[in-house]
Amino acid sequence: MFLKFVVLQFKRNVAIFLIIIIIGLIVFSIIFYRDPQRSIPIENGIIISPADGTVISIDIVKSGDNPVTIKNGKEIYLTELKGIIEGNYTMVAIFMGPFDVHINRAPISGQVRDTIYLEGSHLPAFGNVLTENERNIVVIDGDVRVVTVQIAGTLARRIECYVNEGQNLNIGDKIGIIKLGSQVVVMYPSDSLTIIKEGDKLKAGETIIAKI
Repeated sequence: MFLKFVVLQFKRNVAIFLIIIIIGLIVFSIIFYRDPQRSIPIENGIIISPADGTVISIDIVKSGDNPVTIKNGKEIYLTELKGIIEGNYTMVAIFMGPFDVHINRAPISGQVRDTIYLEGSHLPAFGNVLTENERNIVVIDGDVRVVTVQIAGTLARRIECYVNEGQNLNIGDKIGIIKLGSQVVVMYPSDSLTIIKEGDKLKAGETIIAKI
């Protein structure tokens, strides 16, 4: 009798546990895939954030025979940007946590010059992953040329790009999504005025990060 009671109690607890997990997954999916309306700024001469998240670094990329940036005293070459950027570019890295909105948006209005997909590893997205992880580059030509890089992280193993070469975009249009925690990098000419700093929280399609 006692054994039967223990078995029934165990089955009941397992059922409750499974129900809690299922409900948790449903709630998480709703949070992760949410796509809230954004108030796109209508000002001229601005660059807006392509992603929700926290600014983890602001660096300078120097073009030339092989574009290069310096992080922690180490030179990092961005070979895939050769012929794409000219002059110095400001590079803003945005860390997207699991609970941030993961829809990415166009930082400027313009035409998609190119999209470049690169295979890679899946290191933690808050680290230096710009040259190592799987990533997708979207180059947009507008008043200036702006480069957005979608980077997959440890959990984010799927990047979806919504745009194609030659497509015309309005500022704030959706350009893609990265599944789970990840990083997005945006680069623009350094003669633009950057108005954000490290540690700032950004909203895709809303936060102005620079003025041209």
